[in-house]
Amino acid sequence: MGDPAAQQKVDNPWRTALVSLKNDLTSETERLKGLLAKADADMQGKKVWTSEAGGVAANFRDDLHGKKQRIGTLVGKLIPAVQAEIAKCPEKVSPGEAKMMHMQMEGY
Repeated sequence: MGDPAAQQKVDNPWRTALVSLKNDLTSETERLKGLLAKADADMQGKKVWTSEAGGVAANFRDDLHGKKQRIGTLVGKLIPAVQAEIAKCPEKVSPGEAKMMHMQMEGY
């Protein structure tokens, strides 16, 4: 009933690793955004370490705000890139293909 090779499929280990990476990135991104948002809000609201414009604290505040925005931009590109790779991967592969993928991921 059907091609036996087509019936013997296993989860694609590369796709599984990418899905795990995406999940990790998503949770870490949210954690990092929260940390940076709090630090940025504290600095922007002058709750911590203040100085006049051009002073060390003001420069640090501006630098922190810029880093928060840059990290948001970079991460905003990273997760969709991983998702695009996931979309390219078949969910199931033959056992031989899975073995080769495992070997490649382990550096053989």
